Amino acid sequence: LDREAFKQILNLVALRVPARQCADMMKAFRGFTLDRPRLKCIVNDGDPPRKDTKLLLLEEGVTLESKSGKPTACRLAPTLTWLPGCMSSVQVTLEYSMLSADAVLKKLLPEGVDAPSSFETIGHIAHLNLRDEQLPYRHLIAQVLLDKNPHLKTIVNKVGSIENEFRVFNMEVIGGEQRLETEVTQHGARFKLDFSQVYWNSRLESEHLRLVGTMERGQVLVDMMAGIGPFAVPAAQKGLTVYANDLNPRSTHYLAVNVRLNRLGDGVRVFNMDGRAFLRLLPARQAAAHQREVQGGANVTAHMMVMNLPASAIEFLDAFNGAFDPVAWADRPLPTVHCYTFKRANETEADIVAKAEGYLGGPMEAGACVVHTVRDVAPNKLMLCLSFRVPKAVAFNSRS
Repeated sequence: LDREAFKQILNLVALRVPARQCADMMKAFRGFTLDRPRLKCIVNDGDPPRKDTKLLLLEEGVTLESKSGKPTACRLAPTLTWLPGCMSSVQVTLEYSMLSADAVLKKLLPEGVDAPSSFETIGHIAHLNLRDEQLPYRHLIAQVLLDKNPHLKTIVNKVGSIENEFRVFNMEVIGGEQRLETEVTQHGARFKLDFSQVYWNSRLESEHLRLVGTMERGQVLVDMMAGIGPFAVPAAQKGLTVYANDLNPRSTHYLAVNVRLNRLGDGVRVFNMDGRAFLRLLPARQAAAHQREVQGGANVTAHMMVMNLPASAIEFLDAFNGAFDPVAWADRPLPTVHCYTFKRANETEADIVAKAEGYLGGPMEAGACVVHTVRDVAPNKLMLCLSFRVPKAVAFNSRS
């Protein structure tokens, strides 16, 4: 990457204006003043600088004189009060450090290859999803992003699709350090993670905040697919007791790390097991080996359950069928479930609710399901959150 090749000398028209009228002059010449990253259109007049005047720089090619084919600001001249010797020529040096990443890449990449429009930031890591035509230039793109974003130390590109049960994708480090353990902060909670070993999506921050905002101190949360704790940790910080599980042992490792990092003590109990087995364990008291950990042998009566695995969480709803003890739940409402899933363009919300009822093995109570649209994840694909109370007919099915 030849950074010196980006050096450019701009020959500009400078107007000497009263220092107290800079704002008025900038407004009057709006659309004609210098507009480049890290360059100001108002600069000092002379060296040492004069106290009573400033220089207003016009954009390259703009003049007060009407010339064929060139932009002109001459229409503004009659409305302004000019100082003696008000117009002069100045040279301004435009360097690589002054250009945005997008401006640099537009000059470097061949026609037909666009610069990446956005990327996800996870601590010091930038996560790209480069298109096929961008891949030959991936190292060049990474270098420019590192230059223009000093807080970034590592650039990775997603390789292939997510096909493993832990929802972790293959990635290639295309620039910077080979360091994939990082730390992020969301609304006062700290999370340590290895981006190559666990699932993390920074774009879900507002959804984490929304759902935790519905929870109340003193409640019990069962987080069936907890990952590294984006729901579990802030819920415990809010004063809930949390039972958090994930199948990926690396996720539960970092979940336990984050519990300690945020000084939550025993506010979060961490489990590493299959989601169905975990769901049945807590309300049904079916695993004697866990009795001491689960409230000293008492039955856990959760207020809500989160199922944050949109690719397949809806399929786990079959584990609710007959999983609740009617005696233990006789005098308390069944938990509210927040189940994340995807909806294709050819599906309706009613289709998704019907699919959930199919896995539950029975209908939800009338009007009991709230469907919240979380975000667009791809063209013609939405992420949804289904929120509903476990139907009694499903919860106590085949139980006396």
